[in-house]
Amino acid sequence: MCALTTGFSDQAVALTHRGAAALADGQEALADCCFTAAAILAPHRASIWHNLGEARRIQGRVEDAEQAYKHALRLRPAYPKAWAGLASLLHKTRRFKAAARAAMRALALDPGFAEGWSIAGSILHERRAMERLPMIFLRAVRLAPTSPSAWLALAGGLGEAAELALACTQRSVALSPDRPGGYVSHAGLLIRHGKLDAAQAMHDRLRQLAPLEGHAEAGDSLVASLRGDFATAVSLGRRSLALQPASLSALINLSLAEHDSGQMERARRGNERALALHPESDVARFNLSMVLLAQGDFANGWRLYESRWRMENRAYPAHAPRWRGGDPAGRSFLLVAEQGQGDTLHFVRYAPMLAALGAHVHLMVQPSLVRLLSTLPGIASVRSLADPPPVCDACIPLLSLPLAFGTTLATIPAAVPYLHTSEQDRATWKRRLGGERRRRVGLVWAGSAHDEQFIAHMVDRRRSFPLAALAPLADVPGVTFYSLQKGPPANEVRPPGLDLVDWMEMVGDFADTAAFVAELDLVISVDTSVCHLVGALGRPIWMLSRYDSCWRWLCNRSDSPWYPTMRLFRQGRPGDWTPVIDRVRIALERWAMRGPCSTYEA
Repeated sequence: MCALTTGFSDQAVALTHRGAAALADGQEALADCCFTAAAILAPHRASIWHNLGEARRIQGRVEDAEQAYKHALRLRPAYPKAWAGLASLLHKTRRFKAAARAAMRALALDPGFAEGWSIAGSILHERRAMERLPMIFLRAVRLAPTSPSAWLALAGGLGEAAELALACTQRSVALSPDRPGGYVSHAGLLIRHGKLDAAQAMHDRLRQLAPLEGHAEAGDSLVASLRGDFATAVSLGRRSLALQPASLSALINLSLAEHDSGQMERARRGNERALALHPESDVARFNLSMVLLAQGDFANGWRLYESRWRMENRAYPAHAPRWRGGDPAGRSFLLVAEQGQGDTLHFVRYAPMLAALGAHVHLMVQPSLVRLLSTLPGIASVRSLADPPPVCDACIPLLSLPLAFGTTLATIPAAVPYLHTSEQDRATWKRRLGGERRRRVGLVWAGSAHDEQFIAHMVDRRRSFPLAALAPLADVPGVTFYSLQKGPPANEVRPPGLDLVDWMEMVGDFADTAAFVAELDLVISVDTSVCHLVGALGRPIWMLSRYDSCWRWLCNRSDSPWYPTMRLFRQGRPGDWTPVIDRVRIALERWAMRGPCSTYEA
């Protein structure tokens, strides 16, 4: 009997070694088979059950992995690695409190356990305890300076400290040059910080190292999307998915490319598949919300859009408790701007609606909007985001209000104007422009460059164009053009023949811009905050939309249900503004010929 038991034990050890080698080589399914067989032969060995949990966690078999970890802990309660593995699994499935308890248990058993510190840091990162992250991850690195995963965790905890984070991912690559994980993370960080050529070089190395895993194709697909080459992005994304049909990055990047190229149904199905296979992915959930909103499926889109608060570097405003619904009458609410100035102008329409239900409504917005939004009816106060918040019963970010009001495509609150200018500001601009007899047309050709945020910067490059592109408008008779452009693009050389009046030095905030716009007959603009301002004032606005249009402009429409006075001129090909501006010129000639009585007849 002893000889038989010893034989079983030797077989279990051999299977465990083989499973560990398979796991190290990324062959999780083979590792699972080896550890399962070993567990049958030696069911009382906690280490085998821990290894089985690791293999199943990596495969995404959440329930099976959790059972394996817990069985290991029943066999050996003082087992730091099993507690750490369970913590990692609980963290992945968003059970943060339980994950934190498991991680702390691992560290209590072994304060020098580097992996435990890494996992604890990841949990704190998810729970937005950002100030503690670098020290926790640094401790993990000090405890295990040759651990590639510890260096990757430290990189993730460094936030926007790009050069330091890149040095950490580079160190991870150096420590494990034969494993793709470090390369993938390093390339992803390079993309995030705008080093696209370097990222593609890293993808080339990945392609040599793991040609059948699809990592390189998935990364190159994202790079192509950022550069606006959507056809290439789709092709690469499909190649990546063919290599790894269940890969989250392949599914997400392909769906993003399909979304940007206008293949909305494919993008929707891709994101739905990503969520079915990876239900913990808030990126897939958020991307699906963007597709659904663009398709006009607001009922599902708004609900999924709340996933933005679980995205990296996003935290729900903590000025007051989160509103969970119920009768707002008699309660005080703080509505908080959360994104760009255009988003604030777009969704502030809901503030008077909430006040009309009997709520006491306070607004916190960008400083440049305070004076203009103080004209909103029924609002108790309007403050800058830099000011101390008032004490309120509940807090709501502005872009969560459509969900709170159950807004559908048919019930969009589209009554305009919902913003107004002061009589004093209007009189000032009336005097400035009073001598002009021709049609007055405002122009905006560029958005904010967002140099500090690379992905937003790339979007701005696609939505903007140089002033010279508007040269064809110079031939339109009976029109005087006024610049509404801010920032460096305002200083671009005027194309020959385009008489452009520039009063923008007199504009200090959006209240000034609103009074200026109120004296114009029409505004022609790329997709910037000015479009929202003009639409909210109920003035005619022609918006020139990039090919990968923002979700709020829906699909294949030349009008907007949000702004009755808006007309959309959409790109037919990515990056090609020439046909768009030609259509604008023809429409402008017709509009100018109708005489000064016509308003929105575009």
